Amino acid sequence: MAGDLARHRAALSLLLFLVALPVSWVLFARLDAIWARVMPLEGIAFMTAATLLGAALAVAPLAAAAGFVLATWFGVDSVYRPRTHASPRLDRMIVAGGLLVWFAPSLLALGAAGLALVRGRIHFVRPPRDYFLATDPIAFWQGVGFWLIMASLFGFLAWRYWRDKLGCPVAEAR
Repeated sequence: MAGDLARHRAALSLLLFLVALPVSWVLFARLDAIWARVMPLEGIAFMTAATLLGAALAVAPLAAAAGFVLATWFGVDSVYRPRTHASPRLDRMIVAGGLLVWFAPSLLALGAAGLALVRGRIHFVRPPRDYFLATDPIAFWQGVGFWLIMASLFGFLAWRYWRDKLGCPVAEAR
């Protein structure tokens, strides 16, 4: 059934995430040691090792991110499609996790705006800038407005995804 297929895809995606995340972690944590073994090589051996290392550094985090997103997507999709076996507790956990993942960017942007209001200072990383309410109120309020606009954009996109799902009942097992 469609729900069983989506649940299977979610499980495979979760497995991809659980394998790729530690691989990424180890690659980046031990990059100095790995590069120290690649650096003395010469010619085609160096080019091959450097290319493979670069590919691993690029692919492993992407695979982890894709596995996480697909596990969330297929997991939520499996709850609202017909399945052969009912699992109400797991369905509630999947929906709660999906809601958290989908609304987290909006909540984080609201948190950044709230933190700026509490501190009276807003910080941007690129370019490195700090705007203080006391010394530069226009830039400060523009920064707070930016985070509020981003929070509403992320919240709107999450709401668009969830609006049809939250009102309808969970698919029954057959």
